[in-house]
Amino acid sequence: MYGHMPLPEFLVLLKLAGDAELLHPGLARMLGATAVIGRPEALDRLRAQETPAAIGRIRFHLGRCARRLDLPSLRWLVAGEQGSSSLALFALLTGIRPPQYRGTALDLPHDAKGFRCCRLLIEQAPALRRPLRLLAARMHEPEVARWAAVAEAWSDLCAQMDHELPDWRAGAREAPVLRSMLVCFRELDAACFVHSSRIAA
Repeated sequence: MYGHMPLPEFLVLLKLAGDAELLHPGLARMLGATAVIGRPEALDRLRAQETPAAIGRIRFHLGRCARRLDLPSLRWLVAGEQGSSSLALFALLTGIRPPQYRGTALDLPHDAKGFRCCRLLIEQAPALRRPLRLLAARMHEPEVARWAAVAEAWSDLCAQMDHELPDWRAGAREAPVLRSMLVCFRELDAACFVHSSRIAA
């Protein structure tokens, strides 16, 4: 569906959709559509069919910056499962702000759903693993200190997620311990990192 649709009409459309049909905001973003609704298998086919054209559009939009991204990173940018935290992480690791991102570097993951998107990013764009390791060494920089702490604890966070949600790739549910770990990073005071680095020096 393209163009503006009043909310009451949109709600009627959702009611008319079958029980097996899903609303897919990620695919709508890729296509520049208002909404995309369909059966999972049809949505998967549409995504596979439209991804090459979407990559071409994002390359054009990014201009010269697109040359710094490999194909898997571009594919994630147009077709990956995304949230504010994974988009923030992408921007930190690549130095390129995704056009659909409206947040800040403070958009850390706060639950399993958010961390799942971040983890899928690193898994689907392997070239970002090295920048993630480099980010872990930047705890002396106040503006990225919290993210650096997340990067340093990445393996532990993944291990905890594997323990609580062995099938995390299929979708995120509640993971209380992982959530508690992530909340700790959000509550850290960046000034503490600077103070600690000065003491260590």
